[in-house]
Amino acid sequence: MFICPKCHNSMTLPVCSCGYAVPFFNGIWQLSDAPDAVKTGDGDRYIGYEEIGEAYSGSRKYIIEEADSLAAREITELTGKGVFLDLACGDGCLTLPCAKNGTGIIAGDISNKMLGILKDRAQHLNIPLDNVTLCRINALNIPLSDESVDTVVANSVLHLISNPQKVLDEIHRVLKTGGAFVCLDDAPGEQDDGSEDNSHYFEIVNNLYNEYWELLERQGIYPKKYSWNFDRETVCDKLFASRETRVIRHRGKYKTKLSDHFLPRFLGCGFSDQTDVPKEVHEAVTELLMKAFRGRYGEDFDSLAYIGRYSDILITVYRK
Repeated sequence: MFICPKCHNSMTLPVCSCGYAVPFFNGIWQLSDAPDAVKTGDGDRYIGYEEIGEAYSGSRKYIIEEADSLAAREITELTGKGVFLDLACGDGCLTLPCAKNGTGIIAGDISNKMLGILKDRAQHLNIPLDNVTLCRINALNIPLSDESVDTVVANSVLHLISNPQKVLDEIHRVLKTGGAFVCLDDAPGEQDDGSEDNSHYFEIVNNLYNEYWELLERQGIYPKKYSWNFDRETVCDKLFASRETRVIRHRGKYKTKLSDHFLPRFLGCGFSDQTDVPKEVHEAVTELLMKAFRGRYGEDFDSLAYIGRYSDILITVYRK
């Protein structure tokens, strides 16, 4: 079901009939030799997380969120005894709960670092990966045969690529007829009763991020963004045969401190729009800002917590 990186014909891992043996490093099949990121030039450009992976999950690296478990249950049901392609799987937020459910999975990402984090999380959480094939792949050229998988999720990649249409075309190609492209979105606001005042939290986060970019832009450094305004729904409606939506109810409150998630990710340069910021500039600017914010908001400002209500999960299923 895989495509040989050398002769580009269908193959079964590990060795193609042409004689090419796919490299296997750290438990990851190297099915692409594309760069970790391409941010310049006239061709397709994309952001990879090879350099920012360690900071991506903040202090919640070893937690499987309830929302991800709920989404994984839906994906497992849609996949049945087939194969789920978790495209741009990242640290495994969906791969791991699906693996617990026994789903057959191809977990693909352009970043070996992120795939390594996925493996580390699985080991820490005692989740076997016997039913998971870890692959370094490029979403713009998925190394899978036509009509080879039953479900695909690509929830954290389209906004990182200058040509998201090409990724969707590839997803459509590798899906079996009747297969499902599953999109997961928050359905916020339905449970928000306004009882929690998080205005101070948002004031700090917004000021910190805005002042960070103001300082960087004075040095000619700007946030990296590609396709945040991409109209996924319109493109998918043209590409796929049908669309259905449903909502997974997700109830309850949660509490997260600045020091739990936002700050570790921000200070670790773990947001995608920070990928063009030179390390030494980032460290100098954040050191200056943290000192200023401790003077402005108090030495323990990073212990401020956001108290929220879980958003429901909007599931959109596009059928081929």
